[in-house]
Amino acid sequence: MLQIKIGPERSADPDDHLGRTALGWRPGMSEDEAWAAGRGVWKFKADRALSQNEVQIINATGTVLAVARITGISKCGDRYALEGELLRGDPRVGRPTPSPHLSRNPVTYI
Repeated sequence: MLQIKIGPERSADPDDHLGRTALGWRPGMSEDEAWAAGRGVWKFKADRALSQNEVQIINATGTVLAVARITGISKCGDRYALEGELLRGDPRVGRPTPSPHLSRNPVTYI
């Protein structure tokens, strides 16, 4: 599984590859908003990301915000964005991840 940790919400760059106006996490955001905020744009090894079945988007305290099935990636300059099917209502959402990562890197493989 791929796990992506997103920090506090902040404004996105005007030229954001995914057309987002905000990045990161804020209390009360929906699974769809968490997926949009967390699916990109990251530096990772494309082949390694594609070898994973799922991605968990978590916040800095390790709470699962969204879970998606990975279906592909999009190239965004020298970085990538995940493509996938959001698993709305997944029972892991809203709970602490059973496998938090302590790395400073927001992207990790579990």
